[in-house]
Amino acid sequence: MITVALTSLGFCSLALAGSAFSALALYAASPHCRWPRLRRAGRLGRQISLVAAVAALWLWIANLGIATGVVVMLCSWMLVAILLPMLAAWHRPAQVMR
Repeated sequence: MITVALTSLGFCSLALAGSAFSALALYAASPHCRWPRLRRAGRLGRQISLVAAVAALWLWIANLGIATGVVVMLCSWMLVAILLPMLAAWHRPAQVMR
């Protein structure tokens, strides 16, 4: 049987990727999303975001404990959630049809 042992760095990188993916999926489902291609792909964004957020939260808690895991999850999730609209505004994609 093959077993995979994750180190603390492995848990943190998977949890950070899950947090970032959750925030990206939620941004894709938002009507304020400025990237048309991402908006088309984000029809199921809220459900996917919820699943990714729960998985990332579980990974953070498994590695750091309950209180620290919740705080780090919320901080990393909000950092990505704030950076996505900033990046979209800075990138200035093609005009969105109104």
